[in-house]
Amino acid sequence: MSFVFANAFVSVLHYIEDEWLLLVDCIENDDLRGALKKHFSANITRAAELRNIGPPGVAEGWAVRVWPALTKFTGITGGIAAVVVPKVHVLGPSVTIQSCGYGSSECKIACPYLNGNPAVDLKVTMYDGLIEFVDVLSDEPSERVLSLWELVKGRHYQPILTTCSGLWRYRLGDVIAVTGFAPDDGMPVINYMHRRDGSPVDSTESELTSAIISTAKQWIGQITDFTVVRDERKMPYAFGFLVEIEGVIGNDAKLAPQHTSELLMASSFEYGYAFWKGVIRKPTIRLVERGTFEEFRAWKCDKAGISVAQMKVPVVLSDEISKEWFLSKVIMEL
Repeated sequence: MSFVFANAFVSVLHYIEDEWLLLVDCIENDDLRGALKKHFSANITRAAELRNIGPPGVAEGWAVRVWPALTKFTGITGGIAAVVVPKVHVLGPSVTIQSCGYGSSECKIACPYLNGNPAVDLKVTMYDGLIEFVDVLSDEPSERVLSLWELVKGRHYQPILTTCSGLWRYRLGDVIAVTGFAPDDGMPVINYMHRRDGSPVDSTESELTSAIISTAKQWIGQITDFTVVRDERKMPYAFGFLVEIEGVIGNDAKLAPQHTSELLMASSFEYGYAFWKGVIRKPTIRLVERGTFEEFRAWKCDKAGISVAQMKVPVVLSDEISKEWFLSKVIMEL
């Protein structure tokens, strides 16, 4: 089973949950629409099996009961997609989760490194172009470009691409961490961390993601998606988390903004300094309607004429039109 982003798999699960009775009835009664009829016939036995299993829910391993041949799930579970990882437990422990690789439409940068953790470990490749790096934490000038053999385990870098199609030392704006080097060919093994730009204060996307995931686990409930906007309803501005959850909201959810602020204080010196200087205030958290993020992806795909596989919602949303669209879906503020 393969998805570019694990969020898309969760969207499929939501559809199955919402339309479970209709889906099973179609399998049992051959009540299919249009061109599908010539490919499928009624299967009463299969429908009975599915009714016995039930729709996706909290049960671990639901997917392998429905699809017994399922052994591997391929999809991005890092970055903003990390919020849906708890929902992916429906796959069960027998299913291997593997990253689908890392790169852009112009150039592949790294492929899954199966000798490590296949869900997050990636090995740099040189298939489509030359990959170089800039140390994002170095005091040296940013023009100091590093080759593969100059990288150091544990350091953070920004990849730079030179491709056969004409890109020359193009900066992606991503940050990766080097976790080691493959013993067979010495190529760097990396993990994707976050985007380098786009955040209102120098808190990184990974710090924002970790803060809201940890907060939700303790105070809010199961997150299915989120994004962050600049909340300027009063000054100083705040990180404005727009969050979609499934299930019941936590009894003490009102404590979530304070907890999120404390986590950002602990993980980001820049955030703490800006907070105490009065540059930024405590984060705000607003809940949006269930299905909001799925609806947004469909809306953006229709406008751009692209597949949903190419669409992801950024951790930090700066586009004003998209921001206003999300704000129109808010149902509650914590």
